[in-house]
Amino acid sequence: QSDRDALTGTIDSYARQSLRTIGLVYRDFESWPPAGIDSENGHVELSAVLKDVVFLGLVGIQDPVRAGVPEAVKKAQHAGVVVRMVTGDNAVTAQAIATECGIYTDGVIMEGPAFRRLSEEQMNETLPRLQVLARSSPEDKRILVTRLKALGETVAVTGDGTNDAPALKAADVGFSMGIAGTEVAKEASSIVLMDDNFASIVAAIEEG
Repeated sequence: QSDRDALTGTIDSYARQSLRTIGLVYRDFESWPPAGIDSENGHVELSAVLKDVVFLGLVGIQDPVRAGVPEAVKKAQHAGVVVRMVTGDNAVTAQAIATECGIYTDGVIMEGPAFRRLSEEQMNETLPRLQVLARSSPEDKRILVTRLKALGETVAVTGDGTNDAPALKAADVGFSMGIAGTEVAKEASSIVLMDDNFASIVAAIEEG
């Protein structure tokens, strides 16, 4: 338990510095697929083998906030746009990054599993103050978009991954990334940002 407490403390300390934490573990197998574990064409469910592993260490990696993003967020907010962050990061990391960007002020931060448990009524009450949705799944993003639209909001979504496609498609306007974006994300979006720059969204709003 003391080891677990020390590791949790390190994870929290890294997360508060806006670092994404990754645990490294290993386990040796005599053959693959492992004996006694169901597999299909050599593919094994991760949960089936992620047991009795040896912990190697913990690393924190930084995905720095791009230059110009805090200013672009401020401009968007000044233009009446509510900017929300939806991320797979944990809540502590997400809060640190969202604070740095000017997205998180004094609103609500929630993680996907808790968001999923809300009734429609609770969701409608929470959404106006929701600024960060952490540990979110593709379905959480899609639900967030559809509920905001049901409340009469015009919703724009940005994303670059295949897992962003459902939300990009459900939004009134989807912005995908031209450089880092997957083909699936580009197909699902209305606008492709050729420079992958959040600030370009503000320019698009001006044009719109």
